[in-house]
Amino acid sequence: MNRHEFLKTLIVLCVLAILPGCNDSDDPPAPLTYTATIADGRAAIEQRLRDTDTPSASVALIDGERIVWSETFGYVDKAEKTAPRLTTMYGIGSVSKVFAAIAIMKLVDQGLIDLDALLVTYLPDFRMAAPEYPQITVRMLLNHSAGFGGTDYRNSFTYIPILNYAAQVQQALTSQRLKHLPGEMAVYCNDCLTTLETLVAAISGRPYAEFVHDEILAPLGMTHSRFPLEPFPEESFAPGYVKGQPDSQEYMNGYATGGLYSTPSDMARLAMMFMNGGQYGGARILSEAAVAEMGRDQTQQLPFNPLPNAAHWGLGWDGVAQPGLAAVGVTAWHKNGGTLTYASDFFVAPEERLAVMVTGASIQFNPSALAERIMLHALAERGNIPAVPTPLPDTPSPEQPATDADLADMVGDYAQYGALIRMVAAPDRTLRMATYSNGVWTEGAESLKRRTDGTFSSDAQPLASYWTFVADGRRYLAARRPGGLGHYLSETPFGQQVQPAGSLSAVWQARAGQSWLAVNEDAQSVPLVQGLPPRLTLDALESLPGYLFATSTVLETSQIVDPAHSDTQARMFLKIPVNFGRDMHDVVIETRDGEEWVRYGSALFRPQAGVPALPIGDSVVSIGDEGLAEWRKIPAPGSITITGVQAWKLYDADLKLLAAGVGDGNASTPSAGAYLLLYGAPNATITLKLMDG
Repeated sequence: MNRHEFLKTLIVLCVLAILPGCNDSDDPPAPLTYTATIADGRAAIEQRLRDTDTPSASVALIDGERIVWSETFGYVDKAEKTAPRLTTMYGIGSVSKVFAAIAIMKLVDQGLIDLDALLVTYLPDFRMAAPEYPQITVRMLLNHSAGFGGTDYRNSFTYIPILNYAAQVQQALTSQRLKHLPGEMAVYCNDCLTTLETLVAAISGRPYAEFVHDEILAPLGMTHSRFPLEPFPEESFAPGYVKGQPDSQEYMNGYATGGLYSTPSDMARLAMMFMNGGQYGGARILSEAAVAEMGRDQTQQLPFNPLPNAAHWGLGWDGVAQPGLAAVGVTAWHKNGGTLTYASDFFVAPEERLAVMVTGASIQFNPSALAERIMLHALAERGNIPAVPTPLPDTPSPEQPATDADLADMVGDYAQYGALIRMVAAPDRTLRMATYSNGVWTEGAESLKRRTDGTFSSDAQPLASYWTFVADGRRYLAARRPGGLGHYLSETPFGQQVQPAGSLSAVWQARAGQSWLAVNEDAQSVPLVQGLPPRLTLDALESLPGYLFATSTVLETSQIVDPAHSDTQARMFLKIPVNFGRDMHDVVIETRDGEEWVRYGSALFRPQAGVPALPIGDSVVSIGDEGLAEWRKIPAPGSITITGVQAWKLYDADLKLLAAGVGDGNASTPSAGAYLLLYGAPNATITLKLMDG
């Protein structure tokens, strides 16, 4: 080879050496960019924003140590077309429970808490009106099996910070019964997690929010995550929209159960900590054993668990085997979160080292399906699964005509949290369903045919099926429905059968159909400010004698109660695991100044029928020692001047909000029968002047 040919060959070899794939080096392949996943996820999120009228959303997809996709959508200010930033915070709702579990497990790592030790070991002043309460352990608070009624919704969502909400819950529990024996079953319970705030503070000597900041948020560098202890800087958070206008900052005052604000980029750091066995960067947050315990199924060994596939709760997690990913052989931990303003979902697949956080500024946003979709597309693009799964065939199963016994097993009334389900047999031996909630019956599924597998479903929606089973001497209605991308079915206990129980006592009959008005809900409560009537009603159902339905619009709850045991207490009595037995309380009658008031959880209501009439001219209203709000009825149209008040609200005769104010004010009443709600400090005096006409 001559010199010229040698140089030519050398040049060719050098060119080949720098071309990708043309050398023998051991350099790793370029990281996957997830182009297809991001394109699909972006289109799905934008469509969801349109479908649900959600103003804005934010997402992050995490692969190992990389945030491979972080993007915001929509507007935080629709008028100015201002888009959210990656640092814009969203309320993450119950995803906050993951942080509560981390806080407890950190104290476990430090040897300061034993998960299976009795709660009263650490909180000796803890009390309940149930002899079994000393049996409650720390673990039972984390896995929702303590037996508390559910959620104290009073003052939980407000437009100002309520810093003593956890203390309110603890005080309310002192007079409450247990819904079931400690550790007997798991049913979603926000008050369980709120109680952890008191526990963390007692053991660490620091307020819960401070402990979480110092021990979790700061070491992880989550600089855009915080609890709503005070107003946030303007434009630091994404507002929800109410009637086309940006809403004020929402304060969810149960910090451990749902109070944290964060960003998907911050949550990516938390995901990396989990995927790295409790460590992020140079900071160890948890031991590997603590992370593993959080990710262990806590439900399978519970004594009452009639449908064991209905839930696989971990510690802080809604599930440690997310069904959409489990259907393709992938294990993922997941937590959903919702407030009155926000909806979020957080998935971590530790073995695949893949995670996603999706959040939006509307409770209608439904991020669960989006998070599942993004994860499935990412797994397929990676090659971890062959392809994104397709929906199950929407084909009815073979029909088997129902016998009299089949129908008898299904027909009847089934109660659940918030509603009553009625199954009725039609002449053609099919079933139809109706739902009662908030005083109204609504027709539901119809032409439900018996199938060869023993379930009932319609030809129109064959994948939604129902059946009954008997457990612990009670008959339950179960439901199975498609989830996620429609490639799997989820089943759950859907309702507990309720049989007619005879006549109400004379005293309860007199209360049926009556209304009571809230007196200790804060004036800046979100439901009150947004105009929900501050009322509780007790209604009897002719077709289900012996029971009452307690409905509170301001607490956004409707519940069946049993008044047979006492003339002053109508009891919660349903025992339904997982979600449809949540958030129940006894209805307790308290006599005050000769009137029958109602206590529901920590909320107190006075009889509407006994509201004093406001006289024409000058008058004075005194706030009592407890600081309870006062109500007055305005007998005729006119104008009113209010002086010396902290806040006030004016309602029409149907309790529709007409006007409201903070501090002194004036208002007009367009018709007779209006109601005035007055707030003041304990023992304050409020001066009123009512001018006729």
